[in-house]
Amino acid sequence: MKEKSIDKVKNEDLVRIYEMQNALLKSRKEILPSKYWIMINKRNIEQLKKFGYKNFKITLARNYFTWISAGRKFWKEDQFDFLLSKLPRHLIFINFFRSFRSFFKIGNKNLSSLKTFKYILLTYMIWEFVSRNGGENIFNKLDEPLEGNPIKLFRKKKLITQDLANSVLEYKSVMDHIKKDEINSILELGSGYGRTAYVFLKLLPNIKYIFVDIPPALFIAEKYISNQFKNEVVFKFRTFNSYNEIKGEFEKSRIAFFLPNQLDLLPPKSVNLFINISSFHEMRPDQINYYFSCIDKLIKKYIYIKQWKFTKVPYENITLTEKDYPIRKNWKKIYWRECKVQTRFFEALLHIQ
Repeated sequence: MKEKSIDKVKNEDLVRIYEMQNALLKSRKEILPSKYWIMINKRNIEQLKKFGYKNFKITLARNYFTWISAGRKFWKEDQFDFLLSKLPRHLIFINFFRSFRSFFKIGNKNLSSLKTFKYILLTYMIWEFVSRNGGENIFNKLDEPLEGNPIKLFRKKKLITQDLANSVLEYKSVMDHIKKDEINSILELGSGYGRTAYVFLKLLPNIKYIFVDIPPALFIAEKYISNQFKNEVVFKFRTFNSYNEIKGEFEKSRIAFFLPNQLDLLPPKSVNLFINISSFHEMRPDQINYYFSCIDKLIKKYIYIKQWKFTKVPYENITLTEKDYPIRKNWKKIYWRECKVQTRFFEALLHIQ
């Protein structure tokens, strides 16, 4: 079943995206998107225009952290290699069978048959791994929202997705090492459509969550998360010149949405936990330095980052390794390690002292 283009993005949605873009264009150089993200965002907007907001989990999500493998020898790819080494052999065979059965039910979702099958198999295997490693009780507390039209795969009659499984893995990477009462606020830079935020907001009902991203991701997250948490007070993106303009409204909200150029206007040491997943490695060094200065200013307790160990920033002729991040002397490592499943990534949890 191929993606349909009947749900065109609404005019008011485009107006909202362009409002965010125009505000972002007034930023200083360090905040403006890299050449790579200018290209990705053009693709994102074209996909929104063609397939609509209602299909973003099978269009835009692929440009963030939903994995569609291209190679034929999947057992030589890092995620499959990790999962094949960690799961019992009988469960591998069971998940192959599930994947074949699901493949014939759902069709190809506008992908080649091989890519579709590999997406399905990877989803089942990640879900299996996370379930067997402390995630099953967490999964029981969560449901993948139908909004965004995720590919319909089921395990024990429960809708499952790569994004939910990976987000639970990231949640555990943070919360297995700190106490819930140590954090009452989280700021996520590069929050995408809100997959990780959704898990934290569901499992930690007393925390405030601040989304920081560029459009159209900020628009998608604002619409999606607002719909999932309709009973919460939400501070939606708007322009402002000083914190005092928004102080009362922002402080009453549980969920807030900002552009990166608005970080400078937020109060120092006002957030407990910073999160960035898979976006620093797509930035220029001047951008990374700027955001690490923001972290140093705004965050008072913990920092969690998850990035490629090695990457060449597209269109910038820049190479980054995990040693290139400007970690401050007062940021003490709780851990710095290779990621589970995505083994070409590292993850680090740091404690500010």
